[in-house]
Amino acid sequence: MPDLAASPPPTLPDARSFDPVRFPGVAEGEAWPPPRLDFASPVLRQPGLAFERDAGGTVAVVRSFRHLRLVTDMEAAHRLLDIAPGTRDFRLLRLVPAALRCTERIAPGDPIPGPLLEEDPEPPEEHHLQAATAALVERLAGAAGEEGVALAEAMRRVPPGPAMFEAAVARCVTEGGFPMGTMAPLARRLQKLADAHARTLAARDSQPDYAAMERMVRRTRDVLGSDRRWATDLLTRALGALLPEISRPRLTAEALAAAAEAAMRRPLPPEAPTRLVREQEAYRDRLLDLGVFWRRLAAAWLTVDPETTDRREIEALARNAIRRLSLRALYRVEGPPGR
Repeated sequence: MPDLAASPPPTLPDARSFDPVRFPGVAEGEAWPPPRLDFASPVLRQPGLAFERDAGGTVAVVRSFRHLRLVTDMEAAHRLLDIAPGTRDFRLLRLVPAALRCTERIAPGDPIPGPLLEEDPEPPEEHHLQAATAALVERLAGAAGEEGVALAEAMRRVPPGPAMFEAAVARCVTEGGFPMGTMAPLARRLQKLADAHARTLAARDSQPDYAAMERMVRRTRDVLGSDRRWATDLLTRALGALLPEISRPRLTAEALAAAAEAAMRRPLPPEAPTRLVREQEAYRDRLLDLGVFWRRLAAAWLTVDPETTDRREIEALARNAIRRLSLRALYRVEGPPGR
């Protein structure tokens, strides 16, 4: 297998300056997204109202009322809450699904998550570290080497978290009789690997809501196509041609994430995880590139209302999508990234 770190990355333009995306209905020169979910409607500022994802991943509006919670699908929320399409509150409401890709729950008045404001990615959360550590323990358990097997067994017996490697080393030294000079360097290398995999998992989970974007492109095409005035229009035809291709970023993200997970299961002596660390960093970089190129555009598509949004703004979003889909290097999935 080629060394990923030695392979040059695919050549891509700068993601943040490439083909800037304007959200439908946003005035020229207005910064969007805003720093906070500062709704104007009293309905959207009621105490107890929040937004979250249910167990199936669907975005919902939640209103607490005693022991009951009112849950409604996000795409229909503006009708339930009497928010007119195209208004600022409508656009803010349609930012919520993108915000919930970065956090588990968000309420009116909360700050917009950093990735939507094109800030640098935040450190991985605790659950990513735990998932990465669990994968590493599974890998160690099946690997040859007395020290690796002992460390895996010790990690199963200590509480999960950033300090578990130190606790596992202490257990190996005090109870197993292994030398500190052998276990400590091994644990440091493996902790670096767990951190790298956790960052990859965080990049995977913060990907844009590609599926929602795909649904909106399809719905927009269906609405325009069912109108006799636009059924044979160039924009309608362009959207029809876009439909078979718009799933490419989602499929690429899924393939990269699956490859990163598979890499953690390949046989590799635990004494030499450096190459695997570089692989995980390469997968993370690919996922980050993909997310930066598509995050703003995916969020902009969700603010479309096919029946009321200006066709020129829909045309601009379609052109944005076509230009991003033309970046072939962004969607390479054969083999490890960087090959």
